[in-house]
Amino acid sequence: MLKKLMVMLAMATSLTAMHEIRINLNNYDLDARLDLDMGQFNSSVDPDSVFIGLRYLHGSHQHSDKNLDKDHDLFDGHFFVRQRLRNANALTLGMGTKFVYTSISGKDFYALPLGLLAGYDLPLGLPVPFSVGGEFYYSPQVLSFADAKNYMEYSLHLDIMIIDRAGITGGYRKIDTDFDLSNGDLRFNETWFVGVKFRF
Repeated sequence: MLKKLMVMLAMATSLTAMHEIRINLNNYDLDARLDLDMGQFNSSVDPDSVFIGLRYLHGSHQHSDKNLDKDHDLFDGHFFVRQRLRNANALTLGMGTKFVYTSISGKDFYALPLGLLAGYDLPLGLPVPFSVGGEFYYSPQVLSFADAKNYMEYSLHLDIMIIDRAGITGGYRKIDTDFDLSNGDLRFNETWFVGVKFRF
């Protein structure tokens, strides 16, 4: 009986754990992200709490610093934890870190920023749930390597879950990659975006 109970509990846990794919874009930029929920791989980890992931951003010079006259790419591998607050179940808070790499004009940029995350389910009473969220990451010089001086990124977004496993999203992001060079303070990408997200 205990064995059956444990199997049923494990199945219920795996059903509530969700990986997520986000694809955000506009006329010039593409931002693709994959987050894997560790609760699907390890029964000792609570679902929807610990994530690892990858991200690729193709940034256009249209939304960058005026000193950048070519498109450029950014890659990151990230890890974060998050939790719904017990006394305010609609509010989710989290912390994380990421490893960021880009290269501009032959200069390599590596950084290890630390970040804060937040999300809030809007109590609108609609059949389709709405939520807002944001992230802020910063890397001082001590966590920046090669030609990097510091890194700063923030984003805000509104999500609408059309069905349980798919929704649309829209928001705003800004990324600064400051190089340890003269005139090296560069706005890597600053723009509005729309996109989709899938959970599985």
